[in-house]
Amino acid sequence: MITKIIFVLIDCVAILDMYFTLKATDRIKEDYGKWLSQAMLAGIFAIFSNILIAFAFNPIIAKVAYAFYFASINWILLYLSAFCLSYTEHHYLLKKLSVPAIVLMILDTVSISLNLFFEHVFYIYQSTDGSGAIFYQTGFKIPYYIHLAIDYTALVIALFAIIYKIIRTQSIYRAKYTIILSVLMLVVLLNVMYMAFGLLLDSSVIFYAVAGTLIYFCIRILVPRSIMNITMGRALDDVNEGLILFDLNDDCIYANAFSRQRFNINESEYGFECEPVSSVIKSLSDKGLKYGNETYVRSAQPESPVAEEHYNIRYNELTDDNGISIGSYFLIEDTTEEFYYLQEIKDAKNAADAASRAKSTFLANMSHEIRTPLNSVLGLNEMILRSTDDPKLIEYANSIRTSGDTLLSLISDILDFSKIEANRMDVITDEYEPHQILRDCHNYFGGMAAEKGLYLNINCDENIPSKLTGDKKLIKQIMANIISNAVKYTKKGGVTVDLKTSDNENGKCDLIIDISDTGIGISSEDKELLFDAFRRVNEKENATIQGTGLGLAITKELISLMHGSISVDSIRDKGSAFHVIIPQKISDPTPAGKFDLNTKAPAGDGSGELFHAPNVNVLIVDDAKLNLMVAKELLKRTQVITDTAGGGAEAIEKCKDTRYDVILLDHRMPEPDGIETFRVISSEGINTDTPVIMLTANVVSGAESEYANMGFAGYLSKPIKSKELEEMLIRLLPDDKIELLTGND
Repeated sequence: MITKIIFVLIDCVAILDMYFTLKATDRIKEDYGKWLSQAMLAGIFAIFSNILIAFAFNPIIAKVAYAFYFASINWILLYLSAFCLSYTEHHYLLKKLSVPAIVLMILDTVSISLNLFFEHVFYIYQSTDGSGAIFYQTGFKIPYYIHLAIDYTALVIALFAIIYKIIRTQSIYRAKYTIILSVLMLVVLLNVMYMAFGLLLDSSVIFYAVAGTLIYFCIRILVPRSIMNITMGRALDDVNEGLILFDLNDDCIYANAFSRQRFNINESEYGFECEPVSSVIKSLSDKGLKYGNETYVRSAQPESPVAEEHYNIRYNELTDDNGISIGSYFLIEDTTEEFYYLQEIKDAKNAADAASRAKSTFLANMSHEIRTPLNSVLGLNEMILRSTDDPKLIEYANSIRTSGDTLLSLISDILDFSKIEANRMDVITDEYEPHQILRDCHNYFGGMAAEKGLYLNINCDENIPSKLTGDKKLIKQIMANIISNAVKYTKKGGVTVDLKTSDNENGKCDLIIDISDTGIGISSEDKELLFDAFRRVNEKENATIQGTGLGLAITKELISLMHGSISVDSIRDKGSAFHVIIPQKISDPTPAGKFDLNTKAPAGDGSGELFHAPNVNVLIVDDAKLNLMVAKELLKRTQVITDTAGGGAEAIEKCKDTRYDVILLDHRMPEPDGIETFRVISSEGINTDTPVIMLTANVVSGAESEYANMGFAGYLSKPIKSKELEEMLIRLLPDDKIELLTGND
């Protein structure tokens, strides 16, 4: 009885094993997982039949139980064979044999079932063990051996399919088929052993449960890990990075092909004292670190095209799934190509920067060289206009002035664009009045518009703050570029300028500039080109209009420099509208009130001098005699007393003996230049506190602030405009020495 109880317990364990294996088969690939699950179901029926055999209390029950048992074995082996054919990808053979095999198994199952009536397959006899317990065993007739042959034929077909796959498949995948073959051979061996010993109870079905579990284990765990172990080593040998593994005793347990070849590593002899790991560990230790990334440089091999090899090496701890340390590893990345590539990029960037600096220097020098004679040309032309009443000469002189202004505008555009490209355009913030910017724009472009018969309307929101802080020079340049284009490309009608600000938010607001015209407009396809450098829209139609095509490109860059935005709406032949937003700080939130074009500029008649100062002594310093003559002539009508010096040394000597009210000092002169001359004059002699105005042809962003920081009282760019010069002198001279002229309002 004890034997039967032990046997049943073993069978119950086998049932549980099959049940859990059956539940897990949905994780196996569907095309062969279904065969394994069906084999497990048949196995469960077989084990229940086996339990019934053990507790059969008469021969009839034993005969029924054995019939169920032998029939279940049929289907177990059929499904296992189908699984093997599917797993080894013999789908064609499986398809061909499935129908005949199922028919044969059905016939064999029917034959076994009819044994209940004819006993032509097996018969039942009774035996006892030493304790007197009764067991029902079977004796076999010839049809049983046919049944057995059918079962093992199916198994042999599966075994041969596996062996064939092992022979024909790639070596890397032979492991998974070999493992399955080993499991099936183990089942056959255990069955043979059982039959050889003639045990009282048939335990062979347990072997099928074990086989199913082993097969599942092989498919889900053992086979993938075997393939992974085989392929991982090969994959690691193929990667273009190094990997070195160390155990807890700091013994090298693995180095891939990259590491072995680059550093001549022999795992059995390699340790922490060897390169490159020793240098990495030392560098990290010097930084107070145990793990981390380090660069490693060594001389390249003689045949290498580079002088040095560069590596990035990462040293880190190796842990298991629970975070327990099991060793350490080094990842080695070859950065030689990247290093030299970056070096080439750096060299190229330096060369590009040098070229850009050379270009900027060249443009600055060209600007100076062109502005200097242009200063003389426009200055002498101004003298002609002042000294003649001949209408023809005045017409010629006005044409010269117009062409000179155009040339000056072109030079300024190119110089501004080069400064923007070289990131040398600075934003210089200062306090300003929005109304004054509008007046300046009207004063400059009002006459230009009137000459073409156009109107220039300027509107300003009465609630705009009276004072803002920003770069007024750049804002004026932005407005000038857009208004200038509007006047150029408008034939009838005119230009309207609207100025307003957004609401005050924490002392900040947006300055909103809207400039619209009734000009030729811009087509939709040309809008994309509008802000491109050296591109002009409607090129053929506008060929007679002068310009570089840089104005709006510069405008957009200047707006971006001040973190603003610009947009345009335009209809061909109807006009354009530009919308500009520039963030500003509010200096005085008091509303500016109604905009008035009348200015509080110095008095005068608008065409003549602004003041008379017969008691003012002015020193003009320039190494170009023609420039000296122009400056003297520009100041002649103001009645100031002018003295000249042809260079810095002469100016220094004159300043030792004569007290001047103002000094006009050219920047670029032979040694000493203007800045060095100013330093000497402001530190010795009797003119240490005399206002000095810097005259220069170098129009550099931020120059006004730079010269102010040096101590200069003012800054004028060449060509010098008489009105700007006179306005600066009014600002610098004592009130009791100048007489302002009336009639300029």
